[in-house]
Order: sequence, then C-alpha cells, then structure tokens
Amino acid sequence: MKTLILALICICSFSVGAQRYTSSLGLRGGSPGVTYLNAKYRINQQAYELGIGGNTGSVWVHGNAYYQNELNDILDYYYGFGANVGLGNMSKFETNYSGIGLGASAVIGLEHTLEDFPLNVSIDLGPSLYVLPRLQFGFAWALSVRYVLH
Repeated sequence: MKTLILALICICSFSVGAQRYTSSLGLRGGSPGVTYLNAKYRINQQAYELGIGGNTGSVWVHGNAYYQNELNDILDYYYGFGANVGLGNMSKFETNYSGIGLGASAVIGLEHTLEDFPLNVSIDLGPSLYVLPRLQFGFAWALSVRYVLH
C-alpha cells in the first residue's frame, strides 16, 4: 500500500497542474484480484466508468457512477457507487462453484491527470457487498491508469 501511495505522489509531482478531460481508456486492477479494461466518461462534475475484465476462470463487468470535483490544482476527488456482475469460477466465494456473481460497491478516490502527457492515474477504495453466489461483505481498492482520449 505504501508503494502505491508513493507511486501516485511521484506521478503527481511530474506535473504542476491537472488537465481536465472528457473521456479516457485504460486498465484498472486491485483487490479482489480482477483486472479490467476500463473506460471513463466525464460530464461536468459527474463521471461514469465501465469495465470488462476477469481473473482465473471468470469474467466480470462493472459500472460505476461518480461525483467528481477538484481537490486542488493537481488532484480531483470522487465518490460514488457501482455494480459488478460476474460469470464463471466463483471460488473466491464458494469452493467448486461456477455460476453468476453479483455485487454492489461504494467508492471514494483520488485522481490525477498529467498536464504534459494524456495520461491519468487514480486510486480508490471502499466497501463491497456481494449477494451472489452468497452474501458477503468486503473491502476493496483499485488503481487505474488511463490514456486520455479527449
């Protein structure tokens, strides 16, 4: 965790001011071990994120809706909620279970977009509640790196 925070601080230090963007595309990974191809679209202070990815033997789709605003000259903060749907091997929930996974999450995070290069980095965390294949509460974090399209 210290390494992730240090990496975010180093990336932010390469740029004096944050660049605002409308759309970006990249990768998102973290706990519980799922990596996503991730797209984010911003409209004023609202942001929407959609991802498709997976881990060993399963495919997941996630969608999040955020409120996003400037924290200072180099960082944005955001918070919101989302849903996850998975299909395949759900051994993280039930031993030898294959089928559908369904959950919801709340998120709070920080984001920085480089001024001189169209790249944005964000880190977020929050609680998750899964209802399929069984009721389970957890806590997750994620790191996203995206190329700014517009």
